[in-house]
Amino acid sequence: MAAGLALFELVILCFLTLTLALLDTPVPRAWALAGAALVVVQTFAVHSMSVAPFEPATRQSGLVHSVAEGVAVLAVPALTAALLVVVFFHLARAYAEARVRLDRALGRDRL
Repeated sequence: MAAGLALFELVILCFLTLTLALLDTPVPRAWALAGAALVVVQTFAVHSMSVAPFEPATRQSGLVHSVAEGVAVLAVPALTAALLVVVFFHLARAYAEARVRLDRALGRDRL
């Protein structure tokens, strides 16, 4: 289950990083570097999870059983959420500035 979550997170990170790097958005392109760093960490964690030896005799409860799983399932998603907050902040600020410019161009005053 943890590997599936980690791979899904990796797909989201790849999409976000490519969007920030290749499209002309109000988000500074330096944030694409943060996304790329998260992609590298997530890829390493997923690879470590798949290389780790499987021990079917031991039964462990819980979602996280190793450091790689902890990074892939807990740490990287939290950092991705923070990156998404930054991205949406920049997009909302750009939208507000565009609305103000439009209102000024049309001669309307907003309260």
